[in-house]
Amino acid sequence: MAQEAEARSKGPVIIEAATPPVCSSCGRPIPPYEKGVKFTCPNCGTVTIWRCKKCRELVITYKCPNCGFEGP
Repeated sequence: MAQEAEARSKGPVIIEAATPPVCSSCGRPIPPYEKGVKFTCPNCGTVTIWRCKKCRELVITYKCPNCGFEGP
């Protein structure tokens, strides 16, 4: 019982930290408040591709690591 009270006084316990998705074009993390997009590769359909808002607006190309497909 004493251990539970001690654990509560330290604040919430985080068991596993979530890692933000990474833009497939520029490689930077996409924060939760940014309007990024997630889709599967249009060619092979096996890889999930993430794109940040900036790369989408500037039409920066991305490359699928599985099949090598390049898209706008």
